[in-house]
Amino acid sequence: MKDDRGPWYLITGVLLGIAAGLFFAWVIFPIEYADTTPADLRADYQDHYRVLVALAYSYNGDVVRAQARLDKLGEADPASNLAEQAQRYLAGGRDPYEAQALGLLAVAIGQAAGQDNPSPSP
Repeated sequence: MKDDRGPWYLITGVLLGIAAGLFFAWVIFPIEYADTTPADLRADYQDHYRVLVALAYSYNGDVVRAQARLDKLGEADPASNLAEQAQRYLAGGRDPYEAQALGLLAVAIGQAAGQDNPSPSP
């Protein structure tokens, strides 16, 4: 006896299996992230995090707290990253207040780092 179903039953089964797998993965058992650090964020969200830290610094003026917050990004030179982001924001037509806050925090962190490691006098 010849089977006239062709490959359609196999294709239908594969599609139903994929649909059921996606349903379980996205609806019933979705991935939940907890206790992550700002260093795990995407680059655009890290930029947003820097802006929030800079705005908080412009409000309270606490450079030690701002430095501690930026340390969570795990960057080697946060002052240059802040300055570079401020320049990108100005060139891209973003909010000038955010760019100013980024620039001021970059200067403050640069000055604080300079006080920690004074250059030798000749």
